[in-house]
Parts: sequence; structure tokens; C-alpha cells
Amino acid sequence: MELGKIILRLDELKEELDGLRPLREDRLNRLTQKLQLEWNYHSNSIEGNTLSKSETKSFILWGVTAKGKPFRDYLEMKGHNDALHQLYKIINNDLKITESLIQDFHKMILVEPYTDGDAEINPGKWKNRPNYLYSPTNERIDFAPPEDVPRLMNTLINWLNNHIDPPKRRKKKYDLHPLLIAAGFHTQFINIHPFGDGNGRMSRIMTNLILMLCGYVPAIVKLDDRVDYYTALNTSSLNSPENLAIFLGQAVIESLELAIKAANGESIEEEDDIDKELELLKQKIKSKGVEAPLKSNERISKLLEENIFPFIDDFILKLSKFDDLFESVSKTFFLNEDGRKEQWSEVRKNMILNFALKRGANSFNINYTFENIKNNPTTVRFTISLKFEFRRGDYIISNISANQKKSFNYNQSMSIEEQSSWIKNIQKNLLHRINFSTKK
Repeated sequence: MELGKIILRLDELKEELDGLRPLREDRLNRLTQKLQLEWNYHSNSIEGNTLSKSETKSFILWGVTAKGKPFRDYLEMKGHNDALHQLYKIINNDLKITESLIQDFHKMILVEPYTDGDAEINPGKWKNRPNYLYSPTNERIDFAPPEDVPRLMNTLINWLNNHIDPPKRRKKKYDLHPLLIAAGFHTQFINIHPFGDGNGRMSRIMTNLILMLCGYVPAIVKLDDRVDYYTALNTSSLNSPENLAIFLGQAVIESLELAIKAANGESIEEEDDIDKELELLKQKIKSKGVEAPLKSNERISKLLEENIFPFIDDFILKLSKFDDLFESVSKTFFLNEDGRKEQWSEVRKNMILNFALKRGANSFNINYTFENIKNNPTTVRFTISLKFEFRRGDYIISNISANQKKSFNYNQSMSIEEQSSWIKNIQKNLLHRINFSTKK
């Protein structure tokens, strides 16, 4: 469809929806929930998130998680959902786009710092290293260098505010249609790539913020359309955004038609959505027929001896390589029974196996603490803590320092490969913290 026809259809549908406003509260809530679920699922999936649509819905609406999915996928899905809630809260205000607003949204979607290859990703901060990607034909595409980001983003934000400010829009210089403003901003944001990670999700959040500020509904860029999306994006620019505008315009039309259905009280669930939800419900009911083994002293003792204690021993062995860098180190554990800390040793293992667990203790922690780097004036204290919690139907292993956890049935155990991965990530994080402290 040509751009002119898309804009004409877009505005016809917007006028029809405006005539139905204000939407009845229950219908508005149903529409908002539907759009946010679609937005969360598709925008994150495009960037590699492994949660299915039904898993996304179960997690966002009911907090249900599926076993075997990466913890970070849930963390970022929650952060993205929190960002959308915040966006809907501020959309009716007399909003001015600022650098801090963009950075705050970025902080929400990425949640916490992490490493991606050699790069340190700091949510809410402009990138501090060059970034690039490879095209399907293996051509390297470089984005704006870090030192240019503040200037380029300031220019882009000023451009945007001039074009969405109602008084200025009365001037011919700033009278672009909102679809073209959103598409132009989107493509320039991607060309700058201002953050170390999360630029795709942020560009789509900002694009929809622009559309919604101008009275439209969000454009949901769907996973199945990502090739067309990338093609439109790569053939557009700030001054020539037509191809991306055509793509986004079709997505907005689809959302407007959905909104009109909701406003009229019609069903906005797709048939395959209902089928998937029904299948999920059947699986849930069916799975209740096969009960996982429950907590018992015998099962816990076996897990400790065969899996958990070897994991702890490897954890201590690998971290002990850092001991020589510090003035003092300690390896302690404490039980939930009395909170008393003791040095870790074979005696402590036997105490847990033969005494504490039989008394009903349901958790213990292993803490590895490093204090004060040698020949370094800065006072530091790093504690890495593993927690093991035994509940009635499952047990949980947590790396408290990294807010990482995973649950298992009592007939399951953490694989050697996963244990090694956890310890390797702990080592990397400790190296980073030491490097950072020695630079001060």
C-alpha cells in the first residue's frame, strides 16, 4: 500500500476511534492488556528472548515461570513490562522528551548491569564502547562512536520535541505527519545505537511513545515480520523515512482496528490465542496427575552428597584462586535455624547432613568473603553467597549476589555444565569488581 493511502486510512480509523472515546473501563483494560502482551512478547522475541507467547502471558499475568528458561529472559521481560506500565502512566501528561526520560526507560528494560562479550552493559548509560553488527551478507555495520552519542542524541531529541510540540506543528517546517515523525526518529535512533544493548527495544518503545502522544495506538512489530521490518529500517533515514513509515503504518492500522473492536465490545482474542491458552490449560491439568517427589531427609541427604556439596567444593576451589589478591578471606555458612555463622569444613557438612536437616532446617548459605585488595588504599568487601533452600515440593539454588536462582524437583539436580557456568560467571563478576576497585 502506498504511504499516502496508509496515512489516509490511519487517520480515518483514528477519527472513528476518537468518536468512541472514552472507552468503557473494562473494554479499555482488555485492550491495553492485549496490546501490552503482544508488545512485550514480540519486541523481546525479536531480540532473542526465548519465552513463548503463552509463557510470556503466564509470567506477566500470573507470575508463572517455565523450567529451563534463562533467568535473564524473565528479568528483561519483567523490566520491559514495567517500562510499558510507566509509559501508559505518563502518556496523558504534557510530556517533553528528555535524555533522562530515554535513559530511565533503558534502565527499566535492562534492569541491572551485565557483560555482553567484552562489553560492560550499564542500564541507563550511553555506550562507552563502539558497537556494530553483521548483516546477513556478513557485511559489518558500524554505528555512531561513543564520543558522538551525547551530541547526536541531543540533536535528535530537539528535532523530536520541535515536531511534536503543538504550537510549532502549525509551522510548515514542523508539520510532518506523526507516522513520519515516529519512523524518522526510529531509524535515526538505530543509526546512532546510543546504548551498549537494548537499542531495538528502546527504539520501538520511543516510536510508540511518539505515536501515542499524537493520539494513535502502538505499532506492534511482530516476530514473523522481522525481515520486512529490518528491510524497511535499513532503507530509511531521518530525512527519508517513507519505507519504515509504510511498515509501521500497517502495524498501527492493525492496532487501530483492534481498538475499535474493543471499543464496540467485540472479541479481540484471535482464535489461535484461545487454542494456545486451552492447550496450556490442558497441559497444566494433565501435569497435576504426575506428582513430583516431596521433601524428605533421605532425598535432601542424597542431593547434598551427590550434587550440592561437590558444587560447593568446586565453588570454593575456583574462588580460592583469588585469595592471594586480598588481605583476608573467609568461607562461612549459616543455617536458617539460628543464623549462627561457622567456618566451612567437613565437620560443617556432617552437621548439615546428620543434625540440622533432621531438626527441620530448610535453608543454608555458603558465603565467600574477600576483604581489602593488597597494596590498594580503597577499603573493599566482596561477598559471594550461594543459598540452598528446601521447600515441600522443590528446592532452590540461588546466587544472591547476582539475583540469580533456579528451582528443581527432588528428582532433579543441577548439571555439572550449569554448575561450571554459574561459577565462571561468578569469577568474571569478581574480576570486574576487582578491576573497577583498583582503577579508583
